[in-house]
Amino acid sequence: MSDLIVAKRYTRALFELAVKSGDLAAIEDLLGSLKNVTVSHPQFLRLLANPTLSDDEKYRLVRNLLPQNTPDLLDRFLKVLITKKRFPLLSDIQTLFHKSFERNQGVQEVEMLSAVPFSREFLEKLKAVLTKKLPASSPLAAGLEARTEIRLIPKTDKSLLGGFVLRFDEKEIDCSFKARIHEIRQQLFASPEEGTA
Repeated sequence: MSDLIVAKRYTRALFELAVKSGDLAAIEDLLGSLKNVTVSHPQFLRLLANPTLSDDEKYRLVRNLLPQNTPDLLDRFLKVLITKKRFPLLSDIQTLFHKSFERNQGVQEVEMLSAVPFSREFLEKLKAVLTKKLPASSPLAAGLEARTEIRLIPKTDKSLLGGFVLRFDEKEIDCSFKARIHEIRQQLFASPEEGTA
């Protein structure tokens, strides 16, 4: 079973329990803090992988990074990750949890790849279109007047040549010149029989 599938299962369980317990926002914040530590200090993950340390010692190391008032649910979750040797999945779990949290708050993150940055005016127009096209993704966003708030995350990718690619919820909308050129090539080099089908 792939690490991503395992991370999704752990995330789903934590998220559902966090909603029920009312600790959703606190856990979202603390997971982000923990991920920042593991990303900026990779030696911390190597320390936790040290087989000479007991699970209790590893848990105490992690717990020292969190405030006293950390929700009990997150405490128990971290213990499970450590005892099941799944703590290295924390970064993926935090990313997935954050996406679920944003959806729950009525926010849809959309990554936008383009060869060159677009103007602020174009980005605002695109956000307006996406707000109308994408359905409300959470109970909070599903009210009569509520709409999904779109959060565009622009990134550059010179290989696209022009146009843009939108990625969200494991979906992709490819409006790049690179994709169009590929389609034209396919049509040009298709056999006559394929072309008339």
